[in-house]
Amino acid sequence: MAEYLLGIDAGTESIRTGVFDLEGNILGFGSHPYKTYYKHPAWAEQKVEEWKEALIKSIVEAIRISGINPKEVIAIGLDATCCSVVFFDENNKPTRDPIIWMDVRSSEEAKFIESIDDPARGYNGYSKVSAEWFPCKNLWVKRNQPEVYKKSKVIAEYTDWITFELTGEWTLGINTTSVREYYDNEKGGFPKGFYKKIGLEDIFEKLPRRVLKLGEVAGRLRKEIADKTGLPEGIPVAQGGADAFIAVIGLNALKPGQLAYITGSSHLLIGISDKRFHVKGLFGTYPDAVIDDAYIIEGGQTSTGSVLKWFKINFINKKIEEEASKQNLSIYQYMDKQAEKLPPGSEGVIILEHWQENRTPYVDPYSRVVIRGLSLKHTPVHIYRAIMEAVAYGTEVILRVMKKSNFEINEIIACGGTTHSKLWLQIYADVTGLPIKKTTTSEAAALGSAVLGAVAAGKYNNITEAANKMVKFKETVVPNMDNHKKYKFFIDQYENTYSTLKDSAHTMSTHISNSNKR
Repeated sequence: MAEYLLGIDAGTESIRTGVFDLEGNILGFGSHPYKTYYKHPAWAEQKVEEWKEALIKSIVEAIRISGINPKEVIAIGLDATCCSVVFFDENNKPTRDPIIWMDVRSSEEAKFIESIDDPARGYNGYSKVSAEWFPCKNLWVKRNQPEVYKKSKVIAEYTDWITFELTGEWTLGINTTSVREYYDNEKGGFPKGFYKKIGLEDIFEKLPRRVLKLGEVAGRLRKEIADKTGLPEGIPVAQGGADAFIAVIGLNALKPGQLAYITGSSHLLIGISDKRFHVKGLFGTYPDAVIDDAYIIEGGQTSTGSVLKWFKINFINKKIEEEASKQNLSIYQYMDKQAEKLPPGSEGVIILEHWQENRTPYVDPYSRVVIRGLSLKHTPVHIYRAIMEAVAYGTEVILRVMKKSNFEINEIIACGGTTHSKLWLQIYADVTGLPIKKTTTSEAAALGSAVLGAVAAGKYNNITEAANKMVKFKETVVPNMDNHKKYKFFIDQYENTYSTLKDSAHTMSTHISNSNKR
């Protein structure tokens, strides 16, 4: 009998499920969307019922497209956005809608936490704390919705909810607890003294008790899900983690010198180090968060692929739509084709792409978008390319911090939505001056989850062995070093834009926030 794996990847806009064989070949892919609800600026929530529907429909669609017999699936692996926090009562009913990763309402709580002197804050480089992180969101709920916090008997991550939905078991993973909850495997786990200092000492009554490594068996597929999907009841479900970190596995970027570049609605830059260090402007290093005896360093950008989508929805006019249709191109393909004609720097248009916040290296929830340099000459194509360049500039600023910390980067291995754009990949390569490799499967998170499933099923001894067998590479984008030299000026202008306008941006964000409270 043939043997197959499911890799479930729960992203910002949808749940995507891939069917893979034991060699890592994708046989079918299913996706089902859900909504994000923005009740106030900087807020972002989703609904558990919509997650449930998307989970089942994506699995069923993936199996249908693959053409396999669902009874031949031997294991499931999974990942999800992080930190997307869920709240459930004693009957496993939601006490409020999940607060997803991009929600930064807890900026005041983050400022309070960053004022606390504690070794745990090494994960923040002893600097600013991101309002995205798990303790910040929970402290906001405890302060502002105390009845919800009190009623919540289980508080966990989106990843943990998927595990529960599939198996009926609540678990925590070493990945999500390390990268967003200050868990330190080398120092005994959760820093309970730190949590007491910030006023969350009672949260441990609400967290699932088991903390598992990636690829461990978290539970067995329950009958209700098996009946809805056709999958075999009782197959192992592997402990998963945060989508970007599981994508590191799906890229096989598991050696020092390699940088995983996970692109999508947001971007993550994740590297493996053989030594522990902490630095201002980066997150980590986290021990054992992906593979044993290795440290993870992390940088990230909040507003990336989502910005081009925002631009397309709000600013693409009928003329552009008609031209794209005439050429039988998508809007993005048409705009790429036009943007290729512009020189590096988009003829002087500089964009600071902080639509939601800056995750790193500024760690600034109050920073917002700046578009400068516009003249009557400029067109929507200039802004389109300038958005692409802005994201690349933000990436390069993060890489500069990494390099100053003696974290050497020899190559970038990329995945996700923006890798479908040859122009955008070339801009990344030109801005950073580094080669960018692609794998044969662009859905690296789903493949990484399938790798975890293979380990849970006992088909491979560990994650590294499984990744070496299941991940395959294709072309490499080589940087144009002449363009790299030209881009240095514009990167400096990008950095100057932030430093010059930071205080004004903070004043505006605070004013708007206070106005919404009235």
